[in-house]
Amino acid sequence: DQADGLGNLFKALSDETRAKIMFCLSREELCVCDVAIILGMSVQAVSHHLRLLRVMRLVRARRAGKLVFYSLDDDHVANIIRQGLDHLAHVKE
Repeated sequence: DQADGLGNLFKALSDETRAKIMFCLSREELCVCDVAIILGMSVQAVSHHLRLLRVMRLVRARRAGKLVFYSLDDDHVANIIRQGLDHLAHVKE
């Protein structure tokens, strides 16, 4: 069960678009429209990816009026992103 869960986690992060979204959210909380602008994508496409990331409990949503803001779910997720970036920097040395 743990191997399946870990495999699903890495599958979710292996998509380049979802990785970009996670990177953006590691910097700050953003609404769907801001993520769409940053990535040059449609709001619908970004929403589709965010829905999957929310189901995987990698991001969480907060509603403020008509807008929905997204952030990384918790410090564990932030650490995964941070350590991935650290690893990439280390590999380039």
